[in-house]
Amino acid sequence: MDFRISLAGLMVGFLIGLTGMGGGSLLAPIMILLFRVPPLWAVTSDVTYSAITKGFGTIIHARQRQINFRAALWLACGSVPAILVSVFLVQYVRAHYGHLINTILLHAIGYTLVLVAILLLARPYLLRYAEKLASKRKKAALETGESDNPGEGKEGNPSWYRRLLLILAGAFVGFLVGLTSVGSGTLIIVTLAFLYPELGPKKLVGTDIFQAFLLLLAGMVGYLSSGSINWEIVGLLLLGSLPGVYIGSKLSKFIPDQVLNPVLAVVLAVSGLKLI
Repeated sequence: MDFRISLAGLMVGFLIGLTGMGGGSLLAPIMILLFRVPPLWAVTSDVTYSAITKGFGTIIHARQRQINFRAALWLACGSVPAILVSVFLVQYVRAHYGHLINTILLHAIGYTLVLVAILLLARPYLLRYAEKLASKRKKAALETGESDNPGEGKEGNPSWYRRLLLILAGAFVGFLVGLTSVGSGTLIIVTLAFLYPELGPKKLVGTDIFQAFLLLLAGMVGYLSSGSINWEIVGLLLLGSLPGVYIGSKLSKFIPDQVLNPVLAVVLAVSGLKLI
């Protein structure tokens, strides 16, 4: 048993709890590049580990009332079926073209990491833009006497176009995560920032973590049924990650991420380019 994997889990769990993104994307390249874990095991272990840790993070953020459950559930309407499709695709390729599966996953992870790195750098600017947009909406609502949340229908339900965009975004990310285990945080939070600018950064993170939990839980069930999960790796990761995600979630209210995001983005970009 290599307890260095537990140290990696501690670091990644802390980053997941702190930012809701970036940390999970580090796990697959860490296992592949540092511990020489086959890409298929890296993906399935990452999905399983992340499902459990994000479930733990969900409890913390729910207690802090930092989750928009309606938005997360509409995202899940697209992401859960899509990740099951991608899990089936991985298993089909593994069964019929076994010699190609690790090469395909390696390149898919590499390109996705580069995309995540770009979005991670853009995250602060996107969140600031979303905050400005929310302020404009509130100001216009005060002037006209209308709702300051035009994207909501009756009883707080999202309008039809918000629902459609949430489902489509969830489906895209769900398929990608099932294939690579990367991007469940970064890709979705960009969508949420534009569709729900009124939420604010902390509630965006909490909503993102909850939807990622639903998405990854479905992926874990899919890979569990195929018997392709390495439980020893998952156990070692959890040994370090559970305290890490708890500390990160607790500190998410106090630690700014202006320095953290660029560092993570550079690490992800370099890791992605090495895998391509």
